[in-house]
Amino acid sequence: MNPQARLANQLLRQAIGLAEQDPKKPLQANLRRAVSSAYYALFHLLVSESTAQIAGTAPDNARLRLALSRAYAHGDMAMVAKWFEGQQLPD
Repeated sequence: MNPQARLANQLLRQAIGLAEQDPKKPLQANLRRAVSSAYYALFHLLVSESTAQIAGTAPDNARLRLALSRAYAHGDMAMVAKWFEGQQLPD
């Protein structure tokens, strides 16, 4: 598993733990941190999967995948998500 995917798994486990920490009366801070961790888990998973599609998964390509991963921006990914949410993809 590459570092981006490993981080995504760690963040998702953290999000689940925070969300389940106070089952009867969840603390707002824990819920907010859970959502934030889940968002970052998704971000890192998408980066991991897309860089693997572009550069392949061979160990020799690790530096290329790392360089590609730095090109991803949260704002751009949010814009694409809104396109899919509204089902109005640009030409």
